[in-house]
Amino acid sequence: MRATSCAAILLTAVCVLAGCSRESERASSPAATQDAPPQAAGLLMVKGKLTYRARTALPEASSAVIELRNTSVPEGVIVAEHRFDLRGRQVPIPFELAAQRADLDPAGRYAIRGAVYVEGVPAWMTDPVEIDPKVQTVDVGELEMAPYKALAFATAYQCGDARITVGMADDAFQLTVATESFMLREIRAGSGAKYEALNDPTTTFWSKGERAWLEVRGKPFDECVKADSEGSAFRAAGNEPGWSLQILGDKMTLVTNYGERTVKATAAAPELTAEFRRYVGATSSGDLIATVYDKVCADVMSGMPFPHTVEVMFAGSTLKGCGGQPAALLHGPAWLVEDINGAGVVDNSRATLTFGSDGRVAGRATCNTYSADYRLAGEGLSVTQPVSTMMACAPALMRQEELFLDVLKGVQRFELTPDGLLTLHDSGGRTITARRPPELRR
Repeated sequence: MRATSCAAILLTAVCVLAGCSRESERASSPAATQDAPPQAAGLLMVKGKLTYRARTALPEASSAVIELRNTSVPEGVIVAEHRFDLRGRQVPIPFELAAQRADLDPAGRYAIRGAVYVEGVPAWMTDPVEIDPKVQTVDVGELEMAPYKALAFATAYQCGDARITVGMADDAFQLTVATESFMLREIRAGSGAKYEALNDPTTTFWSKGERAWLEVRGKPFDECVKADSEGSAFRAAGNEPGWSLQILGDKMTLVTNYGERTVKATAAAPELTAEFRRYVGATSSGDLIATVYDKVCADVMSGMPFPHTVEVMFAGSTLKGCGGQPAALLHGPAWLVEDINGAGVVDNSRATLTFGSDGRVAGRATCNTYSADYRLAGEGLSVTQPVSTMMACAPALMRQEELFLDVLKGVQRFELTPDGLLTLHDSGGRTITARRPPELRR
């Protein structure tokens, strides 16, 4: 197989196997999870077995996923998928996958891949295996799986010349700098989210919205900005009169009076403190001063929370508003649900929300794991119909899960208090409240 084809599969397999594509959601419906149909004209049949060498048993709540992907196109396109619960079955796990020939490109290249999920989380995965799509039946034999290790909800930052990545691995936060990786725990901070490496308090990562600060073994790096942010620009805005501010590198652009006036300035290096950063730029009409506080701000018109409170002073006027990206408030470690529509939660139960920078929200609904798409736009937050596993639990837990998922799919907006209480509001006035788990607030 060509190296580019392998890379495309490796980069997108987690998203696909977790149900990111619409095709995956359709294929994971009850009708799609039945045993593959018998060999027939117009179908490509692929069969084999999933196995691993480890002497460990799979938990009861395990499921398998088999996918066939066209690797000839960028990122690869899934053309067939088969999901099924294992219900206690152990390796080797036989499988059959049927693909419609009408969905195959005669000139395309195709590869099969399998994985096993435990409680909705990838645990074992095979390498992609190229097959010949021109034959009627392909037997790939035993596909050996390896333990799956990867960062979930990873975010890349640029810290001067260094590019770093932070994300979740094995239920802990992981920092990768060049070829080194550090497991982190969250520690108390006056603002933002601050982490330190296990057994090494001189290695820290401190995130404040779109920006962050990094030290490795006591050595500070240049200020970090999200690598995927638009030009690494910081934006703020306010109302009455309407104004907006953009800071890109050392360039400041202020637009006031609903677009009637534009002021540009070149700022010196910002003043940095534990509570704010301040930019000062000279103009022919005097200094343009922007102070960005690390304090949650709610837009006075829409109520949308933002990670920063912003104050701009220019020509004798003081403008107040909000800045940064609302999504930065949601990203990071999982939120632990404390209440669902005023009913509390069942003792010793667990429902969680993890918002990824890829536009997916996932977690435990109480009994089953789930995932959905979310979108932040304009004045609100919306969540699509969640897709969940199908394990049965005690009636009280199932009722709580049903309510949780029903409220989640109708979410229209969110609030975040200064003490870290997240509240999701649905269209009918129902709510879900959550906080970071206590172990992440030490």
